[in-house]
Amino acid sequence: MLEELKQLQIQIEGLKDRQKRLEKENATLRENQKQAEKQFEEQLAQKERKITHQQDEATVLKTKFEDLKHHHKQLKEDSSTLAERYSRLDKGCNDLKSRFQEILTERNELRVSKEKLHNDQRHAEQQLTELQHEREHLIAKNTQAKHKIDAIIQRLSTLGTDEQAQEIQQLAHPIED
Repeated sequence: MLEELKQLQIQIEGLKDRQKRLEKENATLRENQKQAEKQFEEQLAQKERKITHQQDEATVLKTKFEDLKHHHKQLKEDSSTLAERYSRLDKGCNDLKSRFQEILTERNELRVSKEKLHNDQRHAEQQLTELQHEREHLIAKNTQAKHKIDAIIQRLSTLGTDEQAQEIQQLAHPIED
């Protein structure tokens, strides 16, 4: 029995050693578990911060998206407004072009009319000058004829009686009424 007792003591010591080792191992495992839990909590907190950060970014991006959507809508409206304005300006430009062509045509017609009137005026001035020369020539001729008639009257009056001279004088210079 003593041997059994010794064996039991050896077994008890072995069990005590094993218990100590297991307790140390258990303490190490608990320590490792605490560290693992700490790491897990840190990783979890880090991931939660990351998720919060990503949610904040997503919120910012949603806000930006809404802003861009609104801006896009405004740009579309501005684009359609500008397209309408461009259309009106293009139409106005075409109207101005056609009006300008009409004005050019009118101007050309007026130039032709001006040239024609200028030629007519030159021709009329030429005719006027010719008529003035002719008038001067006729006045000179008339004056010469009067002088000749006066000379004839003078000769007749010297040849004839006074009565005949007066009649000839009245024929030559009728009394203007």
